[in-house]
Amino acid sequence: MNRKFSSILLLLIVSLQTFSQSTVSLKKIAPFNIKLTNGQQYSASQLAPGPVVLIYFSPDCDHCQNFTQDMIKNYAVINNKQVVMVTFQAMDMLLPFAKKYKLAQYPNIKVGTEGLSYNVQKYYGIRSFPYIAIYDKQGNLVKTYEGEQPHAEIFKTLKKY
Repeated sequence: MNRKFSSILLLLIVSLQTFSQSTVSLKKIAPFNIKLTNGQQYSASQLAPGPVVLIYFSPDCDHCQNFTQDMIKNYAVINNKQVVMVTFQAMDMLLPFAKKYKLAQYPNIKVGTEGLSYNVQKYYGIRSFPYIAIYDKQGNLVKTYEGEQPHAEIFKTLKKY
């Protein structure tokens, strides 16, 4: 009985340790490496200190398009933040999206594809789009939103950081 209890306790400790390690890793931004719409490479190591908003999306996703449209309408909320929009879709799908929303005219918004590596998608365990991860000035994860969410709630969170 004592041996069985010890085995269960050991399993519980290992499980909790593994869970806490995975939670800790999400507190930092995904180590992304994307190809921007201008053809340049851009990675997490190039981010300047300060708040960051990472948006994982698909150009053909209606919720993603609606959010992007509202984000541009409410640009004052993100103008002091680095916004990184990442997709897995090919550049031929990404370019019309970026052009439609005139994203190139906003210097703080980077839009690119990680291709079929799915590194960012795996890092966050993303199941639906858009996925929004908000980081504070120190680079710590503040809040995430996944799938269709009230835009006003997201913008309210963004105003705080």
